[in-house]
Amino acid sequence: MKKPQNWGQSCPNRNCNCYNKNSQGNIRSVASYLTKSGKRRIFECKVCNEMFSETRDTVFYNLRTSEEKVMMALKMILVKVELSGISFVLGVKEETVLEWLKKASKKAKEINEALMKELSVPEVQLDKMWSYVLRKKSKLSGSDIESPDGAEDGRQWVWIGFAPASRLILATVVGPRTYGTALTLIKAIALVVAGIPCFFSDGFNCYLSALIEVYHTIKEIPLTGKPGRPKNPIKLPHPDLAYAQVVKKRSGGRINFARPHLSLRIPLQVPIKFDGCVEKKYSLITPGMAAGITDHIWTFKELLTFRKGVVT
Repeated sequence: MKKPQNWGQSCPNRNCNCYNKNSQGNIRSVASYLTKSGKRRIFECKVCNEMFSETRDTVFYNLRTSEEKVMMALKMILVKVELSGISFVLGVKEETVLEWLKKASKKAKEINEALMKELSVPEVQLDKMWSYVLRKKSKLSGSDIESPDGAEDGRQWVWIGFAPASRLILATVVGPRTYGTALTLIKAIALVVAGIPCFFSDGFNCYLSALIEVYHTIKEIPLTGKPGRPKNPIKLPHPDLAYAQVVKKRSGGRINFARPHLSLRIPLQVPIKFDGCVEKKYSLITPGMAAGITDHIWTFKELLTFRKGVVT
């Protein structure tokens, strides 16, 4: 008996029993059409009769431009080519390039939500670097050089939480150097890691309060029987919470985060020789591979065509 072909597609109908499930034998190709990127298929779910395009839920869906031109524009943005230069070279409007960038940004967020969850991370390092928006001092700053909460100009900080063992970035937040931004970063990290990791940071004093706000236990104050209002419950650090401050020192003009890390390479079973003398003993891997959330280096097209599905 002939088995149905596996098209690598899943039904997009949320009311279907096969919604977001691959390899169910319920998808068949019913038509095809030509685009600037070649022939594309139209599929049908045999369970609910829902029809959909091959490019649905991808960055390329409903675009008239070729996929190669879209990918080239996004790659040029990654290497900091100006919008005017991209528009001139590729012959497209700047507004069009920005729309492609918005689609790619939404896809990146979708990938993070699908893969970055319940990560086994024993240690998390908190760090930040500053820049400024429009002006070096916010109009709301007053006499203080730091921007207050809610300010959209002046001195802003890029906050980052990453796993030192794999160099995997767990969360990033852009905001002023305040307790509120530190709390936002800790909450974002807590959403993607399993359990309570050990945290390390610099000497910024708001980290500890933010950590206790996210990872805590409630201690009830027993009634004393004396006149007056009962005392409110207090928050205590969770027993599993470990936090330490680290003083960084530069070595060779840069910190260790910028150096190649030993966890991002694996030894080759058989070393590769070049010109009979130079040997390649290791293969480089990505932070995602080191953290175990993927098993290969993704191509640019894989990122833009990613679909969240359940393989059974």
